[in-house]
Amino acid sequence: MRPSTVFLAGGILGLTFGLSFLLVPATVLPLYGVSPDPATVLISRFFGVALFHLGLLLYLTREIAQGSVQRAMALEGVAGSVAGAVVALMAVLGGLVNGLGWSTVAIYGIFLVGYAGCVRAPTATP
Repeated sequence: MRPSTVFLAGGILGLTFGLSFLLVPATVLPLYGVSPDPATVLISRFFGVALFHLGLLLYLTREIAQGSVQRAMALEGVAGSVAGAVVALMAVLGGLVNGLGWSTVAIYGIFLVGYAGCVRAPTATP
């Protein structure tokens, strides 16, 4: 898969989830079986800001053709996807979220494969 495609998909997903957790966390949290108490809503908004920031960065840089930049972004994507998958898996197995939490594990897993493919792919330019 081309890096621009992976970055575009990551950007759209990051922006969508980021805005959701930033603007309407009290609506989103119960979908995952999490009580929207004030402290959780606050932390969810910080999470939303981080996802929004990453999504916007990926979206705006999706067409960068410089190979070293693509590789650096893909390596970050691999690291972030591994960390996200581990945290999501811990949440599901620990009973902190409901079955919808498995979708989060799957999303991180899919992006791990996509970013890993970008790391292994030949770079666009030196």
